[in-house]
Amino acid sequence: MAIAMTFQDYLNKHEIDYELVQHRRTSSSLDSSHSAHLPTAEVAKAIILQSNDGDYLMATLSAGHRLSISQVNALTGKKYQLLNEVRLGDLFSDCEQGAIPAMGLAYKIQMMVDDTLLNAEHVYIEAGDHRNLVKINHQQYAQLMSAIPHGNICGQAIGTPKLAEHLSSEWRLS
Repeated sequence: MAIAMTFQDYLNKHEIDYELVQHRRTSSSLDSSHSAHLPTAEVAKAIILQSNDGDYLMATLSAGHRLSISQVNALTGKKYQLLNEVRLGDLFSDCEQGAIPAMGLAYKIQMMVDDTLLNAEHVYIEAGDHRNLVKINHQQYAQLMSAIPHGNICGQAIGTPKLAEHLSSEWRLS
């Protein structure tokens, strides 16, 4: 499978031009960005959340950051938590486990997108397997996301240890 059928049908229905970018088999969006030699700020990852009242939300952000669930909760006025992995297979039955396309609209799941992705020249999205990314240009991605809530939902950058941040503020050279 190069691209999940649900995702492909959605892109075709909305007349979105896209390219498939192949890379070695990877286990995360961050690894995919490195394997394909792409900036992490342009590779989207999907994190599926569920609210206390059972609503799903796909938080979409760049591969190089963690999600700030507290920021999502503040922006939505709801209390979300990570969805149980077992449930993901039911929602994304045409995708390999762990390769969810960051396009919840295709799967009729509400979305929230981080502002960083809305400013990217191109956005690369997991295709539904662990070997392909879907490349969409800025204009068409912005068109797809035009009615989607957005904000700063990124947390800490991946690979930025808290100790290093603490030390940099404590040890300043004069």
